[in-house]
Amino acid sequence: MKLVDVVRRTPWSVVLLVVLAIVLAVLPLTLLPGSPSAVQSVLASVGSIVLLVFALFSLVRDTFSAWQLVSALALLALLVTGALLVWRHVEQTRPVTVTDEVGLTSVTGEKDGPKRMGDGEVVHLTLRVPRPRDELRVTFAAEDLDPLGSPCVPSSSLQLTGAGLDGRKKTRPGREVSVDLDRSERRVRLKVRLETGPGCLLSLEVTKAVLRNR
Repeated sequence: MKLVDVVRRTPWSVVLLVVLAIVLAVLPLTLLPGSPSAVQSVLASVGSIVLLVFALFSLVRDTFSAWQLVSALALLALLVTGALLVWRHVEQTRPVTVTDEVGLTSVTGEKDGPKRMGDGEVVHLTLRVPRPRDELRVTFAAEDLDPLGSPCVPSSSLQLTGAGLDGRKKTRPGREVSVDLDRSERRVRLKVRLETGPGCLLSLEVTKAVLRNR
């Protein structure tokens, strides 16, 4: 049987059900503001499957019974619901790399990382948190600006202060440091103070920043 003949014999009600199922499936992604919740995704998927099963039943009702199609619908609904819940759990718990989102600004307003920092100078770290997480793990890198002088990076350290830190936290360039986060906050603001030798000048940047759950 040719495809044209199949299309001609297909009732318009079946075509309408298929179109409605497609619309319902993409509804959460197109009409709802922001990212759809797990409940919205599940309801849209289950409703779409229901419509598709009714459309299928209209075409094959002489071959399969209604109970067979209902059983298939229940199984598909369970599989889709389980898959969506697993996907949602993974999205809510997986580490999120935000290295490119971190901003470093000097006290004088210099952006994209201070180019020249001496002992005692401070830089501000800011980050917008896209998804709630328990902690930020960040790694700084420093570079000597005087390659002919004595190396300053190995003896340099960084002191972090700000939200999520009880007092000060000390780290060194190249080492990962963890900062506790408030899951209700959507921005991270930290002060980073450089401690280095007299006459040393360093450039500072963030080489890695990851949001994680404990």
